[in-house]
Amino acid sequence: MVGVGVVAPVVVLAALVPGNAAVAGGHPAGGRANAVPGWHPTLDPIGRAKPAAAAPDLTPGQASPWKALKNAPPFTPDTMLLASDGTVLVHAVLPVSGDGTSAWYKLTPNAKGSYVDGTWSQLPSMPGGYNPLYFASAILPDGRMIVEGGEYLGGTPSWTNKGAIYNPVTNKWRSVAPPVSWANIGDAQSLVLANGTYMLSQACQNCTSSSPISTSDFALFNATGLNWLVWQGPGKIDPSDEESWTLEPSGQFLTVDTWLTPSTELFTPLSLSWSFAGNTPKSPINTPSAETGPQVEMPGGNTFVIGAGTSPTEAPAPCTTSRPAPTALYNYGAGKWVNSPLIPTIGGKQYDSADGPASILPDGNVLFDVSPCVFNAPLAFFQYNASSNTLSPVPNIPNAANDSTYYTRMLALPNGQVLFNDESNQMLVYTAGGTANPAWAPSINSISTTNLTPGRTASLGGTQLAGLTQGAAYGDDAQSFTNFPLVRITNSKSGVVTYARTSGWTSVSIAPGASSTTNFAVPSTTPAGPSTLVVVANGITSSPVPVTIR
Repeated sequence: MVGVGVVAPVVVLAALVPGNAAVAGGHPAGGRANAVPGWHPTLDPIGRAKPAAAAPDLTPGQASPWKALKNAPPFTPDTMLLASDGTVLVHAVLPVSGDGTSAWYKLTPNAKGSYVDGTWSQLPSMPGGYNPLYFASAILPDGRMIVEGGEYLGGTPSWTNKGAIYNPVTNKWRSVAPPVSWANIGDAQSLVLANGTYMLSQACQNCTSSSPISTSDFALFNATGLNWLVWQGPGKIDPSDEESWTLEPSGQFLTVDTWLTPSTELFTPLSLSWSFAGNTPKSPINTPSAETGPQVEMPGGNTFVIGAGTSPTEAPAPCTTSRPAPTALYNYGAGKWVNSPLIPTIGGKQYDSADGPASILPDGNVLFDVSPCVFNAPLAFFQYNASSNTLSPVPNIPNAANDSTYYTRMLALPNGQVLFNDESNQMLVYTAGGTANPAWAPSINSISTTNLTPGRTASLGGTQLAGLTQGAAYGDDAQSFTNFPLVRITNSKSGVVTYARTSGWTSVSIAPGASSTTNFAVPSTTPAGPSTLVVVANGITSSPVPVTIR
């Protein structure tokens, strides 16, 4: 098991797991977690909320930071991931109903690196009738995208155990067999550990039966053999269902216990063990509906958790709760939870993020959206100001009256903007003010050559190449983390921007000063001549290195 430690190389895991395997850890196969009264697998809504008569304007007269894409998506967008070549991979759902599909599309920035002026192309469909909604996903250190599970297949509740992996080089998908004995995966949590190993939880077992089994099992992915090591180890005090995971600078990750609020836990990969991380002063978990908001890591390690509210009112019932919703803040340096601001009521109603997105901004603040009670419209936006531990309102979007948080998504772009969608044909880009602390930037310490040839692969090394945060987050039904290095080349004469696809990342640690290396493939379309090369992580760039494109 040392092969999956915080600093151990990923290749050791490949040697450890010749095929799907289970490791017993003290409780029955199937991963029964500690019994929690009232536990049951929850079913998140699909489709859209009933539109509101109007959306709140909390910043009258303030200029809008939102701009629509020049080319609207030719599909209905859902979960978004940033590929290691700077393109955006977007899952499609059916319009109106919101049912999952097997279709994916790609947004490619224009020649100057603009996503607002980017263009769309369609990817091949996922194999084997795999058309999920609310699933786990990640970009792996080799540049492939993995998609696992799904609460729905099409529009049918299934907590499916299907999975697939997309190779951007071959432009092909392959099916991935589920971890051994996992009849269900569902709307599972996942992340890439600091050493590059993909870790996946199990929402529940026998989820669709009359006697579903709560579970805290997880599986570690062998990216070479496309198989898993299942860990049924004890230690977690409640089921993993409906929870979120946030990577810490220590290599651990943090979760807020959905089923035993206000407790929280840390997972330590080196020992494959859970430990108590304290109680939140006010719970960010909506106990009646077992929903959570997004957990966003900030530079330095603090984690801001947007609350899912306290209201027992769930759509289609109108929101009648008037108490401000709590948030939570984990102080990484002190190792404890501290007081954080309440989300203000709007029009006498509780606004919260019962399933919803948030994104880190380059200046270390957090952008997030909220809506009334649980799954109601309309939408409003706030910014968490990290230095003052306060909230401030953000100008609203044109479609806000039709939106609830649960079908909105955010993605941290490499140019410092945030890409936003609300399952409509109007995708938006948010441009924040403020600047990044120079100490947060990646640093290039070595490069294999400064004379780069299109079509060839080179390598570089440095510190903080994955950044100090994970980028954007969502309550519990989507992951779109961007803590990995991108390589951007800019032609000195024409200003043409090219992203060189990265792969072979040796670490995605968000620890300050973390060292790592990456390969990068120079696209054949890269213009010749003197250029500059930077590493980008979560929208923050390194100092440029002069290079020549042959």
